[in-house]
Amino acid sequence: MVPVVFLTAYSDPETIGRARRAGAYGYLLKPYDDRKLRAAVETALRRYRADVRDILKVHETAVRGPVPGVLIVEDEAIIAADLKQKLENAGFRVLGVEDTGEGAIAAASELEPDVVIMDVYIRGEMDGIKAAERIQERYGIPVIYLTAYSDDATLSRILESEPYGYLLKPLNTEQLQAEIEVVLENLRTTEDYSRRVREVLVTKAEEMKIEKTGIFFVSSVITALAVYGFITGSMTWLMYTLFIPTVYSLMHLAFSFGEPEKPSSSAMPMVSIIVPANNEENTIEGCVETLSALDYHVNGERNYEIIVVNDGSTDRTGEILEGLLRKHRHLKAVTRKAPFAFNGRVMPSMMVSPLPRGIL
Repeated sequence: MVPVVFLTAYSDPETIGRARRAGAYGYLLKPYDDRKLRAAVETALRRYRADVRDILKVHETAVRGPVPGVLIVEDEAIIAADLKQKLENAGFRVLGVEDTGEGAIAAASELEPDVVIMDVYIRGEMDGIKAAERIQERYGIPVIYLTAYSDDATLSRILESEPYGYLLKPLNTEQLQAEIEVVLENLRTTEDYSRRVREVLVTKAEEMKIEKTGIFFVSSVITALAVYGFITGSMTWLMYTLFIPTVYSLMHLAFSFGEPEKPSSSAMPMVSIIVPANNEENTIEGCVETLSALDYHVNGERNYEIIVVNDGSTDRTGEILEGLLRKHRHLKAVTRKAPFAFNGRVMPSMMVSPLPRGIL
């Protein structure tokens, strides 16, 4: 998942179509200058970060027709007429032309365009950037800015609104067509991916409910039998054997109902790094030392922990871990030791460190 901006001298329908299907975040035609390149790259990066942040946000997927509809927001009549002609020549439907931010918001609600072409500086109390923010937030309609200004202050304000595209005047029909088609395809791809992620999460949540219910039922029955056997004095070795892992399962079940703390967008989350190890005496020390050198700190404090899961090792892995545990405070170990005759697979006993406290 890396944002891609295509740079090409070709603007034929086949090339644009291939770029569109590839899910690009921008399409820059040669020849170009430094300001256009910078605008394309920074716009793609900001849009990509917004898409990642909002991947689980529920948006009502728009029903789009075979020919995309475009709303033009431009207060210069000659430029608006020229833009309308370019869009129609490129095969788009121009649904309307507005010259104020307030009019643009009302038209977006009424006309439901597939995309809005927005001039930055327009007449009225609300400029194009404020209008674009409200249109994207309220209706989820992508906005492509069109402006003759490329100074740092203007670009910074535009990027803060997380635009889908940024075109500098003057522009030609090919650049306009490519930008709109790439933006619309990227929006469809993002919506489809977001919908699939939500479906997976809902399915997994339902599976977890079923699994927890099963664990609770089985564990409750075993616990009841063990308590009954203890009270009546008829408790067998099998009841003792089953009782210990049952209590352990119930403890994990109780912890699983806790809701993890979600970090704010500006916070650096606590991270738990889990390292599986089985007979890794030649590599485990180097692995732990390398991870311990990570520069991931908050207020001078290490913001991660390392948990090594020593899974039934028969070599010196456990011995090496003991030395590393004395050396590193941020290191924890979970050791699986097999009881006699079970070969470490059927009934493991556990020496358990505290539960991970960060994002795994």
